[in-house]
Amino acid sequence: MKKTTFALIAGASALAAASAFAEHHEKKGEMDWEAKLEAKFAEVDANGDGNVSGEEYLAYKRAEAEKEWTKWAEAAGDDGMVSLDEAKAHHEAKMAEKAAMKKEKKDGGE
Repeated sequence: MKKTTFALIAGASALAAASAFAEHHEKKGEMDWEAKLEAKFAEVDANGDGNVSGEEYLAYKRAEAEKEWTKWAEAAGDDGMVSLDEAKAHHEAKMAEKAAMKKEKKDGGE
């Protein structure tokens, strides 16, 4: 009888703890999503009036595209344009760089 009572209490406690843990993480995920959305919205809302106009959105996307182009421009030849072969070579070099960094991190951690 004591073992059964103990098992029931232990089971109920574990269930309550798991439920509280899941609820905490669910709310945390919602807050993280809302915080990210608010931060992104504020970033796009250039004049800070609480609204995003088409002009603000397009300016934001253009700035993002210009940042992305700087990455591609590393692969551009003397003509300022990126060919498919240059893009492939650039990508392979970046992947090799990441693999080397990952290996160095792994070797340094042992």
